[in-house]
Amino acid sequence: MLKHKRVVGVICGLALSIESMLGSGFRLTEQSLNGTALNSAFVAGAYGADSTYYNPANMSLGRDSDKWEFEIDGQLLVIPGFGFDTENRDKGGSALGGAVLIGCADPKKNCPARVNGRANWAFQPVPKFFLKSRAYELPLGMKTNFGFSFTTPSGLSMDWDGAGGGFLDDVGIAMMEFNPVVSLAWKDIVSIGLGVRGIYSFGEFNNSLYVPYDVPNLSSGTSYVQQTSNASGFGVGYNAALTIKPFATFSNENLKSFSIAATYRSKVSIDAKGKLQAVAGVDTGILGKGTVDMNADLVLMTDLPHIINLAVSQDFGRNRIEFVWEYTFWSSARIFEFGYANQVFSNMQGDKNFIGLGLDYISNMLGYADYSAVAYGNGWKDSNAYRLGYTYFGESYKIMGSIAYDETPAPQGKFGIPDANAYMFGLGFRKRFLDDRLDLGLAYSLALKDNRKSFIASHDGFGQLHLLTIGAKYLW
Repeated sequence: MLKHKRVVGVICGLALSIESMLGSGFRLTEQSLNGTALNSAFVAGAYGADSTYYNPANMSLGRDSDKWEFEIDGQLLVIPGFGFDTENRDKGGSALGGAVLIGCADPKKNCPARVNGRANWAFQPVPKFFLKSRAYELPLGMKTNFGFSFTTPSGLSMDWDGAGGGFLDDVGIAMMEFNPVVSLAWKDIVSIGLGVRGIYSFGEFNNSLYVPYDVPNLSSGTSYVQQTSNASGFGVGYNAALTIKPFATFSNENLKSFSIAATYRSKVSIDAKGKLQAVAGVDTGILGKGTVDMNADLVLMTDLPHIINLAVSQDFGRNRIEFVWEYTFWSSARIFEFGYANQVFSNMQGDKNFIGLGLDYISNMLGYADYSAVAYGNGWKDSNAYRLGYTYFGESYKIMGSIAYDETPAPQGKFGIPDANAYMFGLGFRKRFLDDRLDLGLAYSLALKDNRKSFIASHDGFGQLHLLTIGAKYLW
């Protein structure tokens, strides 16, 4: 059973790996209009409805803490199409100690060392919702707020073509998070925030890949596998935040505004269940070649890892500067582990010799695959992100800008997760109307992926991820 289990895991894990294209592994940190414009440099200085996501402790501090706020944001995620080349993972095979050469292992076939692929344009619109209550006074100089955020920490549709792009041929993934939060502050000096995270994940995948195998004293090479699968699941975690304004009682306005903050998001484990349908090609040389179908019930296990943010924010008149350091504990997370049950092999097709081997023989052969050659989660490391944001507060408008550097947790130059370090730039604008009750805005973020060390070599320069967010907020 464990032998077949590994086959399923490689197939489905690579399908899920497209979430890594979103930055920070497979997370998308820019979850609001402010977050997009500031590339998530919005922690110590967070305010308003979307502070429920970035730093719930700040609901009770700073601007508009005495008002209810409801914000709706619409975000469009765009990845431009690009051509690339990658190693040809079709290695053919050999039988009887190399006496018989199969497919690309035969020099007469003249198979290319590298193959081309094409990533088609990807467009993904997603909504976000944020609600923050007004502050409620409590004894001893305390006050409290509550609220929630509804976000999509991951989600994308991908369509890759060509011999090099089959492993991401048709992939659709979504994660939705509901996060109710509460804050408790003392005299605008210190505040804490706590929340519960509920995350629902679902996806459908249709892709293919070459899996190496080595059957002792018989044959070795790669097997072509094409699969269709779906999975969905739910996970629960929590988040906590702390903000301190050590000079809040001082008369100097610049000193009063200084904030330091820390936020923590717990690991969320999701065991997604679904179905798998796969067709594996097997070429044994003199014993024949053909295909076999497999159907199974899937359990795909993955974690959104622990995350810590440390931030400082300082105002200079109408200007605010914020720096955020983010650390993500990828090395302690499960990365697409799997299990399955009720596997059924059927529909053997091929030449006479292959059919004569029987289902039991072929299913046992699948256990000799070398999955270390296509491991996609091994070697992931903890990652850092560094974010610097600027905000100008006008009388009834705000202007925002940011830069950021986001490390990938994925090892470079190895087949698996198509991710790279990102250089990020953001801009945004907000304007208030109706006596400051209505707030409208627009924000844009560009992430440039440095794929020079990636196993996928783009023909079009840096990889790109564009985020465009429009938002409307009502205050009362």
